[in-house]
Amino acid sequence: MALSTKSTHLVYLLCFCQVSLSEKLGGSLPNFEFDFDALPGTQHEFKVDVKAGIEECFVQKVAEGANLYVQFEVLRGGDRSINVVLIDPHHQIIQHLPYQTDGKIDHVAVMFGAYQVCFDNTASRFAGKLVYIYIVTYVTEEWTKYLEEIQSVSASVNNFTGALAGVQTSIEQMKLHQTESRMHVIKDWYLVTGNNKYVIYWSIFQMCVVLFTGVFQVFCLRRLFRVQTVTPTSKPRA
Repeated sequence: MALSTKSTHLVYLLCFCQVSLSEKLGGSLPNFEFDFDALPGTQHEFKVDVKAGIEECFVQKVAEGANLYVQFEVLRGGDRSINVVLIDPHHQIIQHLPYQTDGKIDHVAVMFGAYQVCFDNTASRFAGKLVYIYIVTYVTEEWTKYLEEIQSVSASVNNFTGALAGVQTSIEQMKLHQTESRMHVIKDWYLVTGNNKYVIYWSIFQMCVVLFTGVFQVFCLRRLFRVQTVTPTSKPRA
């Protein structure tokens, strides 16, 4: 298939996230530090409208030994069939999928460079095609390291979460103990206040009884020693 077209749009998908600050994916990509969602590789998902009689090509830089995975599906347009071609950095056709409505390409790059994925709609003179495209590229070894790092981080997070849960439990127990102690203090305060009122009121009552008893005794004694100064016949007593 001829590579010359009426219009070719080259979308450079700068690939490969760095696994850490000192390690870059694959180790063979110079000056690439693009971080895509913190993954050890790059993935792109989009839709493109391939017009009638046009070939659309997308370029993806791939490290040596990396996996290049392309999945596509023609969503609408004409008979929903399109030619798909994968081209290596030396412009050699690696895979050709003629007149496909959907499919996938899984290729292991034997060399570093820019690989082209072309969607050829030159066979259709009137109907454009809407194509869904999903492109992923990654190095298996780096992906394995990434998974190991994720598992290690997950273990650390689980340990940290367990420690925080223990601290939270201790805090709740401390709050419960403080609440219980506060309730005991309030109970003791009400008990002391009630006893104080009881003692005061009972003491006042006893003081009133004592005063009344004293007054009554004085009155009785005075009655005992009361003597008439005159006789019944109203004569003075001797």
